[in-house]
Amino acid sequence: MIEVPHGRHLGVFSTIVLFISRILGSGIFATPAFIYKDVGGSPALFGFVWLMAGLIAYSGLYVFLELGSIIPRSGGTKVFLEIIYRRPKMFATVVFSLYSLMFGFAVTNSLVFGEYCLYAVQNSGSTAYVPDELKARLIASVLTITVGLIHGTSARSGVLVQNVLGFLKLSLLFVMILIGLGILLVPSHFQYNLEWTYESLVKLKQPVSVSSVCSAIIKALYSFSGWNAVHHVSSEIANPVRTFRIAGPVSLLVITVSYFLINMAYLIIIPSDEILSSGQLVGSILFEKIFGYTVGKRFLTVAIAVCAGGNVFVVLYSVSRMSQEIFREGFLPFSRFMASNWPHKAPLPALLLSLIISVVILLGLPKSEGSLYDYIVTLEGYLNQVGVLLVAGGIFIIRSRYPALRAPIRASVVGTLYIVGISLFLVVTPLAEVFKGPVFPEGKFPHYALVGVLLIGLYSLYWAVQFKVLPYLGGYTLVQHSTILDDGLVVRTWVKSRPTQI
Repeated sequence: MIEVPHGRHLGVFSTIVLFISRILGSGIFATPAFIYKDVGGSPALFGFVWLMAGLIAYSGLYVFLELGSIIPRSGGTKVFLEIIYRRPKMFATVVFSLYSLMFGFAVTNSLVFGEYCLYAVQNSGSTAYVPDELKARLIASVLTITVGLIHGTSARSGVLVQNVLGFLKLSLLFVMILIGLGILLVPSHFQYNLEWTYESLVKLKQPVSVSSVCSAIIKALYSFSGWNAVHHVSSEIANPVRTFRIAGPVSLLVITVSYFLINMAYLIIIPSDEILSSGQLVGSILFEKIFGYTVGKRFLTVAIAVCAGGNVFVVLYSVSRMSQEIFREGFLPFSRFMASNWPHKAPLPALLLSLIISVVILLGLPKSEGSLYDYIVTLEGYLNQVGVLLVAGGIFIIRSRYPALRAPIRASVVGTLYIVGISLFLVVTPLAEVFKGPVFPEGKFPHYALVGVLLIGLYSLYWAVQFKVLPYLGGYTLVQHSTILDDGLVVRTWVKSRPTQI
């Protein structure tokens, strides 16, 4: 059986590009203002949140590298969970698969692309920028559809484009590092808006709660998200153990240094009140203050837009492979077709589902008092943290179940316990504040933790109906069979088996 129809074609450099391209998207340019607002405008809390996110990312990286070195197969978290949690049968697979399909989009990066494109073309000296959410959503929809069709019609072309955009992202990273170093090493050339006093660093400008700090950490983790996404395409990585061992830590080190420098730049260059009101345009505002209108607002704002657009390429590339892996399980309608590489040896059917979900979210959801970008980032991050918690805890299950197994890459016990504890805190704590206010506040999106729990409940209900209720009522059991498609892709089907009548 051929399990790798696309071939193992990703080397160390391509994997590093994939890591960095997947991590570096809209997050560092759009979430800092929301994080700063969540922590009440306190620079000290702001730095603490980013430190926590970085430590979680590093700890989680090695947890996933350990499992990825044991199971170098595309699917990432889904594959790890179904191997760790084998009972109830198919429960972990179904629940996480449905989550992955529903959130298999690049809406957030597409929104930033649209917003930054609009901001870049605003004339110099005009009145304060007023976001046009409808135009931003339309631009985001066009970008998402275009990227999806490129990946869905030519796997080689999609990889080529994302590698080119990955190079541009590395160039932007270099600019970010230079900006941060310049501000720290040559302070006389910049106007400082940050006072290095204890009172200024810890003072709160807005109320803060435990839930808001959790929300801030989740948003910061979104900016690091992608450290685990490369496992979605493990089957396409050549010499996966060696490649993971090099590409993972190198990529995260580059990202962490860059994030530290650019966050320092935000705090130093942009006045606190302006950060609080800047929303997802904070990155462009920083560049405009440093380089002026032409270079800062026009050129570098477009560069950030391209960076976000490049992330859309990488996200949809990973999503397409993950979705194929899910449809290969055969428990969803039209699985055989959706898992295929039709019509040009590329995963167009799986990507069409992602495109439909993306467009429905972008053009179907009504406007709210809150930011759509901010809400999706938090909701997606919350559910992703549930998966990270289960995978990290699963490390101990695997080690206990197979004591003789020694993974080529091994996570430390301290790091694994750390990510289990922090993830548990981030998952449980927001639930305590869900019912303190209106469950469905008028004109606002419902609490992200509540929606997350409801979605997990719906996914669990689907599993119960499909694998427990209907077989019980129909008097049959479900038996899985495997079929090899023309392109070598293995697809599984579920056949009803009834007791033999005597």
